[in-house]
Amino acid sequence: MTYNLTEMTNWELDKANFIIQQARAIGMDMNGYGEVSVNQNSGYVYLWAEDYPFTLYMPISCELNKESVFVLWTNPEDGEEIDESLVEFEDIQVIYRWVESLENQYN
Repeated sequence: MTYNLTEMTNWELDKANFIIQQARAIGMDMNGYGEVSVNQNSGYVYLWAEDYPFTLYMPISCELNKESVFVLWTNPEDGEEIDESLVEFEDIQVIYRWVESLENQYN
């Protein structure tokens, strides 16, 4: 996992730390290939890991709470993005079922 912390403001660092904590809480393995960084276009702090079919992110204006962490699925066919607040998912298995239903619906 690559952590692009030197490019972040203090607020973005706080969000990066929080999103890492939430990823670990749902059972994501943080040892694989991926990154925690800031999207230069949107300003969102995100955690992307190659081993997972989703990305976690936090928008620019938010609170440091679970409601402000979003799970993002990107359709590999057309790039359409669908997101849902992390509070909607009990654990990572529920996220996998959500992703599977989206893949079945869109592909």
